[in-house]
Amino acid sequence: MPKWWDRFVVVATFGAVFLLVYWEVFDVDPAVDPYLTALDLTLCGLFIVDFFVRLSRSEGFRWRFVRRNWPDLLGAIPFYGPLRALRIVRVLRVVRLIALGRRVIQRYDLPLLPTATFAYLFLVVAAVWLGAAAIFFELESPTNEGIDTFDDALWWSMTTLSTVGYGDTYPTTTAGRVVAMVTMVFGVGVLGTLAATIAAGFVEMRERGILGLGKSRMKNHLLILGWNDRSDRALRELKRDPRHQARALLIVAERERSPVENVDFVRGEPGRAEVLERAGAAKASAALVFARDPQDPRSDHETALTALAFRRLNPEAILVAELVSPSNREHFQAADCDTLVDGASLVADLLVRSVSEVGVDRVIDRFVRPGDGRALFQIDSTKLRGRSWKDAAIALLDQGLTLVAVGRGRQMILSPDDVSFRIAEGDDLFVFGRERS
Repeated sequence: MPKWWDRFVVVATFGAVFLLVYWEVFDVDPAVDPYLTALDLTLCGLFIVDFFVRLSRSEGFRWRFVRRNWPDLLGAIPFYGPLRALRIVRVLRVVRLIALGRRVIQRYDLPLLPTATFAYLFLVVAAVWLGAAAIFFELESPTNEGIDTFDDALWWSMTTLSTVGYGDTYPTTTAGRVVAMVTMVFGVGVLGTLAATIAAGFVEMRERGILGLGKSRMKNHLLILGWNDRSDRALRELKRDPRHQARALLIVAERERSPVENVDFVRGEPGRAEVLERAGAAKASAALVFARDPQDPRSDHETALTALAFRRLNPEAILVAELVSPSNREHFQAADCDTLVDGASLVADLLVRSVSEVGVDRVIDRFVRPGDGRALFQIDSTKLRGRSWKDAAIALLDQGLTLVAVGRGRQMILSPDDVSFRIAEGDDLFVFGRERS
């Protein structure tokens, strides 16, 4: 079912339970009661439609669907006519919350019992609680002054089931004491099992995160697709850079466990659509794609496929890929990568330049690595549109910024020969200086 429909059903379920509580706690004005009844009938009709629509969509598994989702249908029984007097109908309405919990668990891939185990345990606890209260009320209400209403029996049942025993309500008959003993014995076992199951679910949640088996709910995060020897250093630089310190990071790699502590991780092949969907690729703001082996040019083919798979899910995000061999550059064109980083060629060119021009490496390093608050970054060109390179450079110097380059499409222009060169609409300006927030 669509997400909006599931959210609508969640709101409707809480509305139906609210009506139950309202009818139980407050004295409803007879003039308002018909409207509340009509609202309850509408909500129950919605639940019935939802149940049978989902049943029709589960072709081939309909009996399994009914077996797992019967609380949804029972919880749709309305408070109408003689049904309103039946206390079991009120209990079934609360049981609908159990079905809602299971539905939320399945929708959001939560580790807390994706099967019906938790629902069944909850039902057992509810059955013991309500059953003990009902029997205790029948046995004690005629002679026990502390049991005036069924609510008193429910309170006694809960305090006894949890072995708290406040002592404000207690059995006065032999049969009532027997019921109390049985309730306490069941309370230790049933509530203990329920608590242990919930605790195991939280442990599983942590393990699923470490093992990368969960599903990310991040937005505007940065994806690191693939992992090699350079990825760890790149991650440290991301954490050190003030511009990325507040950005959420998520690693997607074929590893048994997360390669870095305290960083979210999704396990699987980065080029598979199912893995990228679990990593929330469609909602990411940027992605870095690392080559499987920075020394093997054949890794470029896999890197290009990963970049293409990401771009299909997210056409707007910034996409940066690691290139091993310049001859494979054409494979990345279809993926529409914003930037290709050819580490091997950069290192080779830098080594050659440094032989005759000592210090070039330090200048480039200073551009790449932020220090004392200054770095190379991109700014908006709107205010400088139409100005010449010289005028734009002077205007930026007054702001403490040095114009380094103009990006125009795929072309990068540094110190143009034509003095009439002007900043055009859509140009990207790259400057060096202190970035302003």
